[in-house]
Amino acid sequence: MGGILGIYAFDKIWNVSKFLYYGLIGLQHRGYSYSGITALNEKGFSTVLDNVAPEDLDIKGLEGWSGVGYSGTKGGYPMVTDYGVAVIDGVLRDPENLLRSIYKDPESGLRESKGVFSLVFLTKDGRMIGYRDESGIKPLEIGGFGFDLAILSSETSGISVIGGEFKREIAPGEMVYIDQYSVSYAKIKEAKPQYCSIDIIYQSRIDSHVFNADIYDIRVKIGEQLASERKIEADVVIGVPDTAIPYAIGYSRKTGIPFALGFTRTGSPIRTMLASDEFLKVIGVQLKLNPIKASVKGKRIVLIDDSMVTGRTLKNTIFSLRSLGAKEVHVLIGSPKLVSYCPYGMEVPEEKDLIAANLTDEEISKVIGADSIYWLSLEGLYKVIGHRNLCVGCMTKFYPKEV
Repeated sequence: MGGILGIYAFDKIWNVSKFLYYGLIGLQHRGYSYSGITALNEKGFSTVLDNVAPEDLDIKGLEGWSGVGYSGTKGGYPMVTDYGVAVIDGVLRDPENLLRSIYKDPESGLRESKGVFSLVFLTKDGRMIGYRDESGIKPLEIGGFGFDLAILSSETSGISVIGGEFKREIAPGEMVYIDQYSVSYAKIKEAKPQYCSIDIIYQSRIDSHVFNADIYDIRVKIGEQLASERKIEADVVIGVPDTAIPYAIGYSRKTGIPFALGFTRTGSPIRTMLASDEFLKVIGVQLKLNPIKASVKGKRIVLIDDSMVTGRTLKNTIFSLRSLGAKEVHVLIGSPKLVSYCPYGMEVPEEKDLIAANLTDEEISKVIGADSIYWLSLEGLYKVIGHRNLCVGCMTKFYPKEV
């Protein structure tokens, strides 16, 4: 799982390294265990990569008129080859051979590609190719700065944080080809869209436009759908920051139960699903979720979170609310139950580690210390999105594409 970025200047007087650096920070919520940037100038490629978040990369001396960046859970990106440098989000068979083929003939090479992925490839002779496989499970957007820069990004947040203008989504099965003179598009494979539901529910930033939809609006509607499916007598609605706050706003609007901020953050944002070690998964909860006593003391609380993997994060969260005097804590989850792994690179663990795959609702409530628990229905998710072109493999064990 990762965020990928490519920036291309049509005039070589530009140095895009800082645009890459800050654009990558706008994608680091997609994974931050590894990050790297490669820039291309007249001397060739220069790369910085490390086992750190993008904001901790040292880009001093990095210069180039074009480049790519990666922030995610896999090491080794950007991948530098004899033909160019690539960043990939997803699962791709034999990437080095594919990049060699794309270098020689982009359309022919991509027709032979196998996997679930989006990629940005910057060739050694200064062409940039972006592609999204026909399933569209992984997002890829294009934007720019007028006629000066073209920007390819996993989400629009990687474009907007550096002041760029979003143009449109790269369609499933579509290639974009960029050189010094033009930007062109080609349909490589017939689209069979199955957009990642976890990207919508959890992964994408709330200010992003992904899969032709505004993530914030969808999450507010999910909160409203939860209110239709599960009514609870309560004094206040609280969303777990930051992802679930729109869910709580939607639930509050629909039910009339007041919305309140239940937590304030300490330190940098930490996504516990993506944390690389057990200590960080536990302490990360405390760092990002310091509860606000005035919002919870003596209250019957509806607590909404985006998803539940092991239940550890919510258990600690509920414990902290009860420690400050919460009278009742009823948990609503803004996704259907996660019951199986993801073969496409999303950080959803195996079935044996997923609490919803192994315990009943009553048992889960007891384990995490909640008075009750409820998950969004699958039909409710389809209703909110407005179509059924979703990958819900981690919720149903039915996967739309072999890899």
